[in-house]
Amino acid sequence: MVRVGILGATGAVGEALIRILVGHPNATLAVLASDHAAGARVDEVLPVLRGQIDAVCRKPDLAAFAEETDVVFMAKKGADSLEWAPKLLAAGRKVIDAGGEFRFRDPATYERFYATRHTCPELLAEAVFGLPELYRERIRAARLVATPGCYPASAILPLAPLVADGLIAPTGIIVDAYSGLSGAGKTYSEKARNLFVDCDENCRAYSPLTHRHAPEIEQELSLAAGRPATAVFVPHLLPVDRGILTTIFADLARPATTDDLFAAWHRRYADEPFIRLFPKLDDVTLANVHRTNYCDFSALVDPRTNKAVIVSALDNVIKGACGMAVQCMNLMFGLPETAGLLHRCV
Repeated sequence: MVRVGILGATGAVGEALIRILVGHPNATLAVLASDHAAGARVDEVLPVLRGQIDAVCRKPDLAAFAEETDVVFMAKKGADSLEWAPKLLAAGRKVIDAGGEFRFRDPATYERFYATRHTCPELLAEAVFGLPELYRERIRAARLVATPGCYPASAILPLAPLVADGLIAPTGIIVDAYSGLSGAGKTYSEKARNLFVDCDENCRAYSPLTHRHAPEIEQELSLAAGRPATAVFVPHLLPVDRGILTTIFADLARPATTDDLFAAWHRRYADEPFIRLFPKLDDVTLANVHRTNYCDFSALVDPRTNKAVIVSALDNVIKGACGMAVQCMNLMFGLPETAGLLHRCV
């Protein structure tokens, strides 16, 4: 059994990780650490887990992680990962970070978009971007994995094979994304304005052109294309609990049909357990991916405008965060990649 530690166990990401891992056939929850809930029973802080777990939240402690775990999920908001990752790696633990601290190859990009100095840039060279569908073999061998942001996952997964095959131009891509409120976490965000009274029966854009997930999309599409990629990214908040629906508009790089796009996807994703292709755009819905680790997408080429329209959907908490992280853990420890993830999760 893989012994799991979670740093930030009672936050939105930590809770979802627990709810997945409590039923994982090959993992055991060994250390659940929380600054504000230390000493409290997990099922008192998270009543939804009553009857499923018998554990007490602990104060974050390096010795406990080093002695009692094989892998630590870092699920805290902010830059705590910059402090903890070097210590955990030095102690011989594998690390999966759900934050943005190790996603970028260039520390200057992180510092620009997160307004925080990167204190361990030497780790960026070995950190693996945690998209199994693109980096499976590197994840298997990794000590440090940084799972992608939820919005980037919804854009990179459908786009990467298309720019790699030269079907879609990697510049001027428009990513129009809509997320449920769980993406803002459990606390109020002045930027997201995620109070019920602000969001009920409402939909609005936020952080247009400045969202910190934009450079993730551009980084990964640049790598796939082999040349610089640019994307206009505008996220929106929907009055639903979870899920991301993303519509992408991109110029064709050469004459191509809808069938050509699907052929590229089939070549890359034919054996992927969590990628589902749909023949029609309107078959891709939030309901179909709700509480699952699937990413669904479809495409349609408009020959009149020489553009491709792509629609993707995923659950931002599962495939956009915790499910992806568990998928990476499975690979890192030689487990079946789908372990704990084939049912509707949390």
